[in-house]
Amino acid sequence: MEYDIVCIFLPTGKTFTFRNVKMLTDNESVLMFSYSAMSDGKTKVATFPKNTFVGWSVTPKGGTS
Repeated sequence: MEYDIVCIFLPTGKTFTFRNVKMLTDNESVLMFSYSAMSDGKTKVATFPKNTFVGWSVTPKGGTS
């Protein structure tokens, strides 16, 4: 699955936003995806154990924000 934007919400209130996301793993325990870094444009991989965040939202490719 690919998304224009993925936002991860932490229990502390901090939010991480990722652009041009390609989901690599989405199971009951982990969320792992590649994304285009806003800082340098390089493709990177992020891994979040699902017990470390309180929610996430997505904007599908071609969707509106």
